[in-house]
Amino acid sequence: MSNEAGPGATARHEAPYPPAWQAWSVVAILFVVTLLSQLDRQIPALLVAPIKAEFGISDTVFSLLQGYAFALIYTLMGLPFGRLVDSTNRRNLIVGGVIVWSAMTALTAFANSYTILFIARMGVGVGEAVLAPAAYSIIADYVAPARRGRAISVYYLSLAIGQGASLLIGGLILKMIPPTGAEVPLLGSFEPWRMAFLIAGAPGIFLAALLFLVREPVRRETVIGSDGGTQTPTYKELFAFMRSNMGALWPIFLCPTALAIVGYAAVNWAVAYYGRTFGIPPQQIGVTLGIIVASGGMLGTLTSGFFGDWLVARGIPAARLRVMQVSMLITVLTAGIWSLMPTAELSLAVLGVMLFASVLGHSSAPVMVQEVVPNRMRGQIVAIYLLIAGLGGIALAPTAVALITDYVFQDESAVGLSLAIVGFPIALLGLIVAVASQRPYAEVGRRKEAMAG
Repeated sequence: MSNEAGPGATARHEAPYPPAWQAWSVVAILFVVTLLSQLDRQIPALLVAPIKAEFGISDTVFSLLQGYAFALIYTLMGLPFGRLVDSTNRRNLIVGGVIVWSAMTALTAFANSYTILFIARMGVGVGEAVLAPAAYSIIADYVAPARRGRAISVYYLSLAIGQGASLLIGGLILKMIPPTGAEVPLLGSFEPWRMAFLIAGAPGIFLAALLFLVREPVRRETVIGSDGGTQTPTYKELFAFMRSNMGALWPIFLCPTALAIVGYAAVNWAVAYYGRTFGIPPQQIGVTLGIIVASGGMLGTLTSGFFGDWLVARGIPAARLRVMQVSMLITVLTAGIWSLMPTAELSLAVLGVMLFASVLGHSSAPVMVQEVVPNRMRGQIVAIYLLIAGLGGIALAPTAVALITDYVFQDESAVGLSLAIVGFPIALLGLIVAVASQRPYAEVGRRKEAMAG
């Protein structure tokens, strides 16, 4: 393992962790912010038909809005933001992100061309890029290691519930908006899909105000330089750490990517799949999917935290990685069949199991980072794994499904088969990585514990 301190650096004398009530209050606030951020991110999945009709685009071109427009900026901005997370006020970074993504979501309602729509989705990615690295870092400094798995799992629940809630709330919003649109004072008349984006961006002001209740915590498990400031690792130090510990980092980088590809492909095309295959309208399937995604996500997240902490308490080597292995196994068994079921009911049941498994693994990844990565590098490592998962999942997955549907089958009704073709082999690759990485992951964890002791 590379040195954690540079020349002239000394260990920081750490203050006690904040009281449990204060730590959980911070987790609750970050939970609400992240929950509502998902509405801005996921709402296009409910609006495939009207947006395609408005701009005369194909599945593939629409998928760029779901994927690359958001993901390229979201993931690439995560790298510089990850460095800022490790060195500046994290609460203020999140406040700025909330303002940007909310404003850009509202701007989508005014788009008069596909180009403006694309730019607005890029803006949402810029705003949201800072949220996850900063939130994980703040929680790690508020919550003691023995309870950290549960705290991060509860926070991660906001992502799982948020995906479902975005579909549920979006479906309810579409039901409330008259088919002919709605009139907004001073702004004019909006078509239903435009009104949905306008409503989705509205909570930003409330979220920004709520975040000012969070105090920037003391950074822990870190070092200070000879000038008394917290040392941020150079890129050379960061990459040296990654090279010497890559065996342990592979499952952190690649398994969430596999889960992201499977999960984002499903979430982004499920509404279209159930509409094209079973004739279920977006308003109806949006609510149903929202409940299933949120329920599976809630169960998967809580199971991940408590199962991981249970394994740690019993001294199981590579405990957090074991959670990822279980997740990948279940995903392999379900990713290739959920969209091939003969009835909508069976399909939804298998999809619920798959989404449970996906979230089980996803919510273990941030805790895996805490387990094997030094504090002062965690923001950047989280940003890197989000970069890889984002490019693979958020960017690649929706477009991969659309390309197979448009150019291989040349039939919109074949989207279910496209989902299976994308999902199964990727899930299998993730399982192989998770199993093969057990020994190096356990070794890095032991060395980190020995240094801490």
